[in-house]
Amino acid sequence: MVQVITGEKGAGKTKKLISTANEMALNSKGHIVYISNNLEGMFDLKPCIRLVDASQFPISSIDSLLGFVYGIVSEDYDIDTIFIDNLNYMFKDNYDDIQEFLKRIKFVEEKYGINFILGISTAKGKKFDIEVEYLAV
Repeated sequence: MVQVITGEKGAGKTKKLISTANEMALNSKGHIVYISNNLEGMFDLKPCIRLVDASQFPISSIDSLLGFVYGIVSEDYDIDTIFIDNLNYMFKDNYDDIQEFLKRIKFVEEKYGINFILGISTAKGKKFDIEVEYLAV
């Protein structure tokens, strides 16, 4: 399942992602990965959640982020959920790229059975053309 948390900057998306990841960690049978463009929340995430600072890697396009995700998936066959925070930052607020990424990440979700929960800063009420589940902040 691909789920997104959207809202304006400062609306609490990162807090929601962190609390959701921590709740999932209590009952998850698989591993949880939290990808962000910084180490914000490092001390708020439970130690069993793998935090990856994507700013330390040359991610500059849809293909490079997908390759990055595939690398994480190939390294650990037991991943249950991947969180990606600040997705719009990684794509420099290019919503066409974000939408394309959502379409392509859905393939990864279907093929490997991994849940994706994404945090995206958007204008209030902005929706994407691809079918995803929207979570409230």
